[in-house]
Amino acid sequence: MIPEAYSADNPARLSPSDPARLRLKPLGFVDTGTLDEISARSINSGGLTMEVCALCGKQAQLELSHIIPKFVFDYIKKTSATGRFRMPLDNPNIPKQDGEKKKLLCGDCEDKFSEQERLFATNLFHQFQRDDTQEFEYDKWLSYFITSVNWRNLHEDIEWFQRDRTISDEKLKILITSEQVMKEYLLGTRDNLGEIENHIFFFDRIKETDNKEIIQNGPHVFFRRSVFGYTYITHDPFGIYVYSNLAGILICTIIKATDADNWVNTKVDINHGEIQMPQNITSPLMNEIFEYMLECRQSKMSDGQKEKLIEKIKSNPEKLLNSKFIEFWKYDKDLEGK
Repeated sequence: MIPEAYSADNPARLSPSDPARLRLKPLGFVDTGTLDEISARSINSGGLTMEVCALCGKQAQLELSHIIPKFVFDYIKKTSATGRFRMPLDNPNIPKQDGEKKKLLCGDCEDKFSEQERLFATNLFHQFQRDDTQEFEYDKWLSYFITSVNWRNLHEDIEWFQRDRTISDEKLKILITSEQVMKEYLLGTRDNLGEIENHIFFFDRIKETDNKEIIQNGPHVFFRRSVFGYTYITHDPFGIYVYSNLAGILICTIIKATDADNWVNTKVDINHGEIQMPQNITSPLMNEIFEYMLECRQSKMSDGQKEKLIEKIKSNPEKLLNSKFIEFWKYDKDLEGK
């Protein structure tokens, strides 16, 4: 077992297996030392390098913004046995302290997002993590928050698609148009998302399942102790999803659903509403998420890193015993027993 937060990998590249699947690997968790300090959106004005905010388009000194909000990583670290997390598909031997940050937003837009993040964290995220509360009343902040997180993922992914030309011009146009709709909604110049839908799903405790492969790969630890997000395109049938897993809370923006999609009690209204149980999802996206789980679980730390991890835990065993990792690891063991 690896009692550290189980996080995702960074490189954006195609999934090598099924040609009907196209995945941008999660953008999260890169070393900020590798980031371009001045983005391609920069311009020079009066001898000073000014940058262009990806949301409002104004010239400004951009802030180093988290793609997935910082409070999620803070929670993961605070409730782990070691105060760190790892990237299984990148290099599991290097522990990390923070999620991906990039120069993306001006101060005003960063503040706009921060207020909605605070409302989500206070009214929903921490309640769910504390006592598994899964029935919520919400206001406009929930749709705004989901859109803001997944817009950041989509914005970064579009740059990759444009550069590597891995999808058709038609599909790229759909992504660009959808990103613009989301941007206008976030800026307040439109009050709806058109045909784009936001959904939220809570990974509850799995009491039983006949899928032995899922049981053997520890779904509770994976979903409840991980943070990742990316754009997923399935070609046959055709669907486009931008989603993020926030330590067991799945927030998904559906740009194009397939005929096979059926989301029960997950849709988030643009204004206000209530999330009630039970929830259920039938979608190609869920197959993709489980495939991703299996890929991550195949990643192994070196023997040397395992020894270092064991020594760190030995120095404070109470932290391990009281960690959220142990709680969900026990759930996985109970599932194996059944």
